[in-house]
Amino acid sequence: MVSETVSVVIPYSERYTPESMLEEAKRTVADQTVPTELVVVDDVDTGPADARNAGLERAGERYVAFLDADDLWATDKLERQLDRMRETGAGLCVQGPPTTLDDFVYDVFVGELSEVTSAILVDTEQVGVRFETGLQRGEDLLYVLEAATEGGVCCCPDLFSRRRHEGSMMASGMAVDEYREHAKRFGYLVSERVPAAQPYLTVYYNQLYTDLGVACHAAGDYDRAVTFLGRAVRITPHPYSVAYLARSVLFRALPFSP
Repeated sequence: MVSETVSVVIPYSERYTPESMLEEAKRTVADQTVPTELVVVDDVDTGPADARNAGLERAGERYVAFLDADDLWATDKLERQLDRMRETGAGLCVQGPPTTLDDFVYDVFVGELSEVTSAILVDTEQVGVRFETGLQRGEDLLYVLEAATEGGVCCCPDLFSRRRHEGSMMASGMAVDEYREHAKRFGYLVSERVPAAQPYLTVYYNQLYTDLGVACHAAGDYDRAVTFLGRAVRITPHPYSVAYLARSVLFRALPFSP
């Protein structure tokens, strides 16, 4: 059976990734066991969502995959995904064990599945969503949540490996207030667009304010730590949130020198 050709979108900026890493990523595309069309989007300074949407518009094939320039694919990555999508009829395939839509939504929204972009293979005849340009973080997670809702989802193991380097976008930090605003925007968009995520909203916001409180505590800002952790506990009294709140209250009340 003749395999489908897959369009492969790689957003690239030398500001974040050395050209040598891009060339290595491109070689893992060329080494795939199915035909590929390579689409490198050179200007990602307007944001990763804009770059990936531009790649989607330029892609000439039904099936489109995304690869970050600092990641590498397994040689049979696309072949295994295409086979799995034919078996299941799903419009989206990512990395992971077999899953249901509900479990997938949980894992992406409030669980441990946070690195998905380089695993995405989407059938554009079943999925028409685009990456949200109003998000600087989490646009890939929102995309897969919407795509899975629209076209169904399946998974394959061991599709890619991630490489870290000092200048990567993932290595750049984000201030607490900026992170809070982006995370709140992400939570709002998920609640509006992904019905299956509704039961997990309290978990999401508890995690968000717990993380913010822990970050403020680590920075020595115990007043804000208590504020954020108190909000987390009011949302839902998770034991970790309660414990972190008690610690921050204690540090605020006593002259500790961490």
